[in-house]
Amino acid sequence: MKGLLRRTLVRRVVAALLLAIGLAWIAVAAYMYADVRVSMRTNSGLHMVGRALHTALLNMDSGDLAGAVVRANGEVFNSLRLQSGTLPGSLLYQLRDSQGVLVYASPELADLLLEGEADQVVERSILGTDYWLYRGQSMHWTLWIAEPRVKTPLILGWIGKSLAMPFLIALPFLLIPVWIAVTQGLKPLRELAARIAKRSPHDLSPLGVAPRHAELAPLVGAMEGLLAQLRSSAQRERAFVHDAAHELRTPLGVISAQAYVLMRSTQAVDQQQAAHHLQHAINRAAHLVQQLLELASLDVTRQHAVQSCDVASVARSLLAQAALAASAKHIDLELDAPDQLLFGLDQQLLETVLRNLLDNAVKYVDPGGQVTVSLKRLRAQLLLSVADNGPGIAPTDRDRVFERFYRGSGAHEQTGTGLGLAIVQRACEQMGGSVLLDSNADGQGCQFRVTIPQQSAH
Repeated sequence: MKGLLRRTLVRRVVAALLLAIGLAWIAVAAYMYADVRVSMRTNSGLHMVGRALHTALLNMDSGDLAGAVVRANGEVFNSLRLQSGTLPGSLLYQLRDSQGVLVYASPELADLLLEGEADQVVERSILGTDYWLYRGQSMHWTLWIAEPRVKTPLILGWIGKSLAMPFLIALPFLLIPVWIAVTQGLKPLRELAARIAKRSPHDLSPLGVAPRHAELAPLVGAMEGLLAQLRSSAQRERAFVHDAAHELRTPLGVISAQAYVLMRSTQAVDQQQAAHHLQHAINRAAHLVQQLLELASLDVTRQHAVQSCDVASVARSLLAQAALAASAKHIDLELDAPDQLLFGLDQQLLETVLRNLLDNAVKYVDPGGQVTVSLKRLRAQLLLSVADNGPGIAPTDRDRVFERFYRGSGAHEQTGTGLGLAIVQRACEQMGGSVLLDSNADGQGCQFRVTIPQQSAH
């Protein structure tokens, strides 16, 4: 039963076609009903009977003969109506001469004076029954013919029966081609699904399918694009794991070596030197692990905690945290920002961006240098700049500084992990912003310009 009720495109198309046929049947029936209503007033069967009988009476001047013709006509037509079994009641006749004297009348019309327009059919109620009434007028005679009005349900029933057979005959000729067309049209999709199902979970190679149908091209293209993204992501993950292992190998090797020296050495100077190197290696490894975790968390799509915060206050707080490391190298930290700057964004991501840019600047600027942080709002964007007067970055390295684990060709850069700027770029992307590297106005040092669009809290 579930299989029969299962939704499929073929059944959906067939159901839509059946619905269209049903609506077409209703529309044709409505048109035919309206046409019947119009024809009853202009050119109905009652018109034809009345005109034919009126024509037969034109050359008659004898009342007895005219009455006999009308009576014979009524008997013939009422007999035919009775044999058909579909038309209700009988035709009623009334014939008057030019003086208005009654010549012949059906019993129901014997004592009635009828009204109507010549050669027209009108609706009248006679003795409580609705009739279509026809009037034929000539120089000698006034002829009235009344036909019981057929009710609307009966007319619709006749129309429905007349349309049922043609539609039933046409139905298979409509359904079968559509069924075949849809089934064959979905065949490439089933083949594509079968090909994907046969793949191993680790097979991210291109599908290599050239769809014959234009409607399948977007689907195949989207799947090829998705596979390309997965291949790229898997390649980055493998490279990330390889580089992370390589970067951790150095501090862990130093830790192992210095721990061995501490255990074996008996000289206080050697032990002190080994302890210093050991602490430095531990700090380096801890910093690397922290950045790896930070970068991994940024790679995961999450709901941003957007809020309106004072970004100037956030900048002052992070500058205060960086002051200790800066003072150790006699680096001057400056903030160019208004006292208060409210802006809607993810404060945690903003702190990640500014903290890593400050850490990068303080680490690589020569002793006695200067680092300037500027903040301003331009319409619906926050502009953040971190500039320094350090040695700068070689033009050959600028295109790659945002790559993970890339530390450039300078000697100073080799002390870093190569993850800070990658974290900055990823955090900016999470906020829908961007980061660019440029030189200062005087051509010295570096200037990182961050643009973050206004975000609304959900």
